[in-house]
Parts: sequence; C-alpha cells; structure tokens
Amino acid sequence: MATVEELLHEAAMGRMGVDRRLIRSILADPHAAQGVVDFAKASHEGERLDVDPLLVDLFRHFKPAEALDYYIAVLRGMPDEVSDDLIQAILPFGEQAVDPLLALYEELGEEQGADVAFVLAGLRVRDPRVLQLLLDRLEYDAADGAFVLGLYGDPAARPALEKMLAEIEEGDTELRREIAYAIEQLDAPATQYEPEPFDILAEYHERELPSYDVLPEAERLELLKSDDKATRAGAAHSFFNAELSAKAKTVLFEVARLDPEAIVRAKAWESLADVTTEEAIRDAMIAVLTDPSRPVEERGGAAVGLYGVGDRDDVRAGFEALYDAGGHARAKALEAMWRSLWQPYSKYFPPHLEDKDPAIVREALRGSGYFQLTRQADKIAKYFDAEEPYHRLREDALFAYALAMPGETTRGRVRGMLRKIDSITPLSSFEAELVEFALDERLRLAGLQPLFSVEEEEEAEPEPAPPPAPPAKIGRNDPCPCGSGKKYKKCHGQ
Repeated sequence: MATVEELLHEAAMGRMGVDRRLIRSILADPHAAQGVVDFAKASHEGERLDVDPLLVDLFRHFKPAEALDYYIAVLRGMPDEVSDDLIQAILPFGEQAVDPLLALYEELGEEQGADVAFVLAGLRVRDPRVLQLLLDRLEYDAADGAFVLGLYGDPAARPALEKMLAEIEEGDTELRREIAYAIEQLDAPATQYEPEPFDILAEYHERELPSYDVLPEAERLELLKSDDKATRAGAAHSFFNAELSAKAKTVLFEVARLDPEAIVRAKAWESLADVTTEEAIRDAMIAVLTDPSRPVEERGGAAVGLYGVGDRDDVRAGFEALYDAGGHARAKALEAMWRSLWQPYSKYFPPHLEDKDPAIVREALRGSGYFQLTRQADKIAKYFDAEEPYHRLREDALFAYALAMPGETTRGRVRGMLRKIDSITPLSSFEAELVEFALDERLRLAGLQPLFSVEEEEEAEPEPAPPPAPPAKIGRNDPCPCGSGKKYKKCHGQ
C-alpha cells in the first residue's frame, strides 16, 4: 500500500487526480497526519503541480502542531493570491496568529501585505499593533484601509476615519461611501469568531482524472494500461489534435482496436485524426464508423477521428447515418461535421439551435460559428443567459457569436466587435479572452493575421505586409493562414 507521502507525490506530479478517492486513501493511513507534515516539509523541486490547497485542507483536518507555521509559509509564498480556504484555516488560531502575521506583514511590506492585513482584521483581536497597522493602511490606500478597519471593528479607529472622510472631495462618492460604511461598522455589536465545521471530503469531487496536460508522453501512454477505464479514456484523449510520435500512433491504434471499453476505443480513434492519411488507420476507422453493430459511442469517436477526410463519400455516408440515429450519435456526427469545415455540412446546424438536447445544441452552436452562419446570430445570442438545461452553454454561445456575428471581417473592425458583444452581455475577464480568441479565429478563417494574440509583438515590430488572398475554403491539410508553417488541422483548425 502506498504511503501518504507517495500518494501526495503522485498528485503533485499530475499522475493522480485530487479527489475523494485520494483523500480516503490518505485518511485510512494511521500515520497520515505525520505523513502530511513530512511531505509539506520536504523539497518539492521538480513537482509539476502546486498541491498547497490540498495540504491546507489536510492540515485543517488533522490540526497538527505545525499547522499555523505551515499556513504562514503558504501565505508568504503567495501573498497576492490568498485563498478563502487558507484564510478560514488561519482565523481559528485567534491571538496565537497575531505575532507571526505581524512579522510577515513587516517582511512583505505595504504593497504585498494587503491580504495579511485582511487576515489580521478578520481575527478581530484587539491589539494596538494591529490597529496601528490598519491605520497605516488607511493612509496608504484609503479604500482598502477603510474596508479592513470596518472589518476590525475597533471604535478607536473612528477619529482617523472621520478625519479621512472630511478630507475626501464630495465628488468622490464611491470612496466616501466606503469610509462611511466602515464608520457604521464600528457601532455594530462585537461578534466572536466561530469556525464552521470542516468536512474535507465535501470539498472534493468523487473522481478527478490525472492532469494529463503536465504529463510527458511516456507517462500518458503508461496510463493507457490503467485498470480504470475513465483514466484510460482520458489518457487517450490527451493526444487529440497533437503531433503523434511513431510510438504514440502505434499504441493508440492498438488501444482503438483492442481495448475492452467502447469509450476508450472512441477516444483513441479521435486522437488518431491526424494520421488518417495512413490507409490502414483510415480504413479501420471507416469500418468502425459504418458498422451498425458497433457501440454508438465508438462509432462517434471514429467519426470525429475522420473529420479531416469528411468530404469522402463513404465518410459522409457514415456521418449522415450517425446523424440520423439521433441522441449522442447525432451530437458526435455534428461535431465531426463542423470540425471538417466542409461547407455542404453547414445545413445541418441551424435546425438544432433549439434542440431539446443541450449536447446537440452545443455542437449546433459550434457549427454555426465555424461555418459563420450570420443569419443564426440572434438564435446564438439567446444562449448568453439561458436557463436550465442550457445554462452551461454561455461560453459556447459567446465563441460562436464572435465567429458568426454580422460585420466585415478585418483587423480594423474586430475591436468594435468585441465592444459590441460586451455591450450586449457584459463579459468577465475570462470571457473577454475567449471572445478575443474567437475573433482571432475569425481573422484566421478569412486568411488574415490574428490581432489579439500578437498585440505585444506588433508594438515592437512594423505592420506586416498584407497576407495573400485566402482560398475559397481552407482545407484541413492546407498551410494554416496564421503563418505558423503547420497544417491548418494541426494548428487553428482544432
């Protein structure tokens, strides 16, 4: 049986998912608490993932004597990204945490110490050193200082807050509101901090797969031998749209033909998409696609694997047969169709933008985007704020809308498109990046250089010469118009 240190090392290397199964294995070890402490103290050089959040939770569960020192060390290592879980781990220490937090604040300084000040305020331990630190923050950053002083709740802060309020111009309504609210909080009844019960298992999903994106090829190929079918399927999928080595191609082809589970075979077929130029692999995939006795799941994987040759008559017939089967088969057929970029498939997507199956709607959105079906833009936009069961389609809809929205596709116009989308539905920072990528994709499909992904380089370099006129249709094996030198299917045709 693996030790706690070995289990944590496997998670830190990305070979094991951080889930309830891992937690239960750790909790089952009678020496688990010491094992967690020993792992936390050990060198983590060469590890691929940061498992500090997991260790914080384990320290909260076991409550070893070293817990506070560990929390302070974590806080020191990421003072600008302090998680709520870490704060909740420190607060129960109350007065015991004051001295080490004050020392850490002194070490970090005012600029990096904002979250340390927040934790000190949250402790609500009356200490003149803490009060002075928070008053100093009021002078350094009035809004932040007012916030933490209000949280701290010491009436002794009133004169400083009232003085600051009197000095703020009437026009600065937001800052005046922050300070006035902090003063109001000083009159609130003092409350004693009561930590909530901590259930470590409730913090994690039952199952998480390994972090395939940080694993080298050899380790991902080894995971194809796992006893767990979900792990094997995930390992197979990790090769999708990647340049396959000779060994990876050989192993994936064997898995696609021989694995006992349909889902694993399906993911292996999908990941062989870039080698359908090889007759043996292509013919085997077509045989699976067109064999009605095969599980629909496997046939769907073969369909996606064949998207690069989706204009062949036999492949087209296979796609259409899957489509006619409905359900999951239809969703995979639609995915294969939009990935192919073969224009005759564009007709399949509009009828399903209002389908009852969210999985089919997702592929209809993607297809409507990639085939730039501008007439469907209003239907696409309906999914920006859709209710259940379509509430998880917002990102797909944003991406599709950016590709298909009305407007001439030029590098000079895409910024206006971004602003228009943000005016229709306010974008988070992540969503703005997603839309920017989609607009760059729109430029690439038009044979133009992307804008958002190369802004920094363009600031230092002269404007490149205009690209040649794009072909009527970008083939999967044509050079990618982004100029990378790769085939379109291996670059921005993903």
